[in-house]
Amino acid sequence: MGDEEERLATLAKYNVLDTEAEPQFDALVHAASQQLDAPISTISLIDARRQWFKARIGLDVAEGPIEESFCARVIEQDDVVVVPDATLDERFQDYPNVTGGTKIRFYAGAPLKMRNGARIGTICVVDVVPREGLDEEERVALEDLARRTVAALELRRDFDEARGEDAGPATDTQWLAQASEHLVKAWAALDLVGATAELARLEQVIVEVDALRLGAR
Repeated sequence: MGDEEERLATLAKYNVLDTEAEPQFDALVHAASQQLDAPISTISLIDARRQWFKARIGLDVAEGPIEESFCARVIEQDDVVVVPDATLDERFQDYPNVTGGTKIRFYAGAPLKMRNGARIGTICVVDVVPREGLDEEERVALEDLARRTVAALELRRDFDEARGEDAGPATDTQWLAQASEHLVKAWAALDLVGATAELARLEQVIVEVDALRLGAR
């Protein structure tokens, strides 16, 4: 299976395209915007012909053509991709969202690499003025946000799959019941606290779910 086929097959398994906004993903783009001081941030998923934004801040559109997608280039890499000034970059300088529209200048994106190794999208930040790049602290922050985004997507899929399966013995489902309670509480809290606390709370739920899984084995 080629990289694109694997990506599309993986993306389909997560059943996330064209879903409603969810607070844990909104929290991640808000954190990216704040931590990297950027007016625009998105979690972009790359479909066959479009990029679709699971979460976004600073943009009014929900999707865009893949031919104009910076993120479609990022998923070809394992590491953060930084574009200091898109007007000077031959890969992007003729994109309509550079020459007009959003007038993208600075871009930094980290690929979302799932548990099977497929890269299905990115979390990125965008600015309308050029920048020198990212310093080490900013790069680490973006990588961490990508890791948290992947964890949130994996957790979302695990719960979707668990809800779709027939109930097994109590010992097999006990951890799911407990984890569901934790997750519901965390999601409710996302609307009540700031971005930093939102991410910390999401991280804690992920840790607790992993611990419950280990205990259920």
